[in-house]
Amino acid sequence: MRAAALTPTPANLLDHLGVLAAILKIPLIVDEPETYDLARTFYPQVETRFMEKNEIDPSFLAAQFDVLFVSSKRWAIEMLPFFPLFHNKQMRIVYCPHGNSDKGFSLSKEHHAPEDISLVYGEHMIDLMRDTGMLDQVQQTVVTGNYRRLFFEEHRPFYRELAEDQVFGKLERNKKIVFYCPTWSSEENRSSFFEECARLIEQLDGEFQLIIKLHPYLFERHLGETTAIFERYKDHPGVLFLENFPPIYPLLDLADAYLGDFSSIGYDFLSFDKPMYFFNTKADRGSFLHRCGISLSTRDCGNVFGVIEKTLEQSRKEFSAVRQEVYKYAFGKEKPLELLRQGLSTLLS
Repeated sequence: MRAAALTPTPANLLDHLGVLAAILKIPLIVDEPETYDLARTFYPQVETRFMEKNEIDPSFLAAQFDVLFVSSKRWAIEMLPFFPLFHNKQMRIVYCPHGNSDKGFSLSKEHHAPEDISLVYGEHMIDLMRDTGMLDQVQQTVVTGNYRRLFFEEHRPFYRELAEDQVFGKLERNKKIVFYCPTWSSEENRSSFFEECARLIEQLDGEFQLIIKLHPYLFERHLGETTAIFERYKDHPGVLFLENFPPIYPLLDLADAYLGDFSSIGYDFLSFDKPMYFFNTKADRGSFLHRCGISLSTRDCGNVFGVIEKTLEQSRKEFSAVRQEVYKYAFGKEKPLELLRQGLSTLLS
């Protein structure tokens, strides 16, 4: 199988394609110097190649590879017709999802373009694809399970050391860590960032500290508002804005609680069966994950961290069974990484 993972996408997606490239032992091609440096640091097992955007063209790809693993559907859709048209070649395209979330549930079949092969984590993702008509547009699906968590477990000492050096070494040892992951605003779901983040930081007390993982679209689509909040609080002693650390599991492993809205990282946090809290809850499919924890609002519940402190043990015990059930629905049974590699290699050979 002459294959490559191709990521003309934000560096945060390295947590998905970088891990796949390591598991499948295929090269990772990136088109940004920053992404190249991050890939070399966090995925040293992978042969990472930096190429300029104009160098990654169908002629090069057709000559070098038979299979491309991508996380950008738009890129694949635009590029795919060129291979048979100009190079007499049918390139296989494997779409790799970048997280499991409740987004996209309101899309109709008309929003989905035909796909070759799509990797899915488990039944939750398959049901979402079926309900929106996307499953009819995919020639084949491959269930992977939670390969990123298994990869982290196999390389735990390495990633623990990186996390300690770049993240946790900057925090106080005797304070609990709340991991806040606001998503970006879409037509389906509003981000909690603009309404809640500043008030949340102002409520920080001596018992907690806050790691904030900003979605890259917050800067891309709301540059002024996002930058204003970031600049105002980036030097706050109890706050760490997370930058340039693609692997999410070594960070979630050491957090005491998760706080989010509709981010896919909430599903990743289920792996650790620890307390979860949510902003922007609403009674529809978009808030399916919210059943795994406690709903909050900086405006309505007083001090958020006071509530978290009082309910931490309650949330740990009361929602444990639900978290485990939802995790199983989202990711299914564990699939050994070697079996995943063999299965994909056989499928694409």
